Amino acid sequence: MDQDVRRIALTGLAVLVFLFVGRAVLGSIFDDEGGARAVALVQRKLVRGGEAGSRPDPAAMSRASAQRTELRDTLAELLPRISYTQPQEFSVPEGASADLAYIQVLRREQQNLVQGARFIGKSVPLDLGMPVPNPTGLEEVRDALRALHVVQRVVSSALAADVAAVDSIRLPKGPRRRAKGGELVRTHAVEFELHGSPRSVHETLRAVVSGEPWLALDEVRIEAQNDDGTLVSCRMTVAAVSLDREQLTELEVLD
Repeated sequence: MDQDVRRIALTGLAVLVFLFVGRAVLGSIFDDEGGARAVALVQRKLVRGGEAGSRPDPAAMSRASAQRTELRDTLAELLPRISYTQPQEFSVPEGASADLAYIQVLRREQQNLVQGARFIGKSVPLDLGMPVPNPTGLEEVRDALRALHVVQRVVSSALAADVAAVDSIRLPKGPRRRAKGGELVRTHAVEFELHGSPRSVHETLRAVVSGEPWLALDEVRIEAQNDDGTLVSCRMTVAAVSLDREQLTELEVLD
C-alpha cells in the first residue's frame, strides 16, 4: 500500500510542478515568491507522504489508504486543467487533406498575426516559426498545428500587451517527452524572443499561463536593453502539455 502511495505521490508531484511552473516563473521575475513557495510546500508534503518505513500497522495502513484516495482525487481534478486539448480551428477536419488543411490554417494565422501586427506598427516573423518545407502526413501536420496554436496564443497575448516586437519564433526538433520508461508527459514546445516594456512582457507572461488550454512556461530569461530598464528582451519556451492517460491507468494513478 505504501508503495502505491509513493507512486501516486511522485506522479502528483510531477503534475503539480507543471501546473505551478508558470506562477513560479512569474514570481521569480517580478518578486512574487508565492508560486515558488507553493511548489516547495507541495514537494515536501508529497515526498514525506510517499516515504516507506517499516511494515505498517493497521492504523498506518488506514492512513495510507486515505492518503491514496486523497491523492487520486487531487490528480483527477488537476489533470483536466493541465492536459492540452487541440482546438477545432487548429485541427484537421475529418476526411480532409491534412496537407491542405495545414496550409489553410497557416495562411489564416499569418493574415491575423503578421498582417495584424503590421497594422498596429508591430512586427512578427512572417513564417511564424513554422517548419520549411511544410509538414506532410497527418501526424506531422497535427504536431505542426499544435505548435501553431501555441504561437497564436503567445503572439496574440504579446500584441494585446503592447510589446514592441516578437523578434523570433523557433520550434525545437521533435516533441519533448518526460517520462520514466515511457511517454507519460509529452510537451510540444515553441521558443520565443520578444522585446518591449517590462509591463508589456509581464502582461504577456501572465496572459499565456492564465488562458485555456493551459500552457507551461520554461527557460524564461529577461534582460534589460537600456540603462534605465524601460526596455527589456524576453526569451522563453512555451509548451502545450499532454499526459498519457493509459499510462496513468497502468500505473494505477487513475481508475
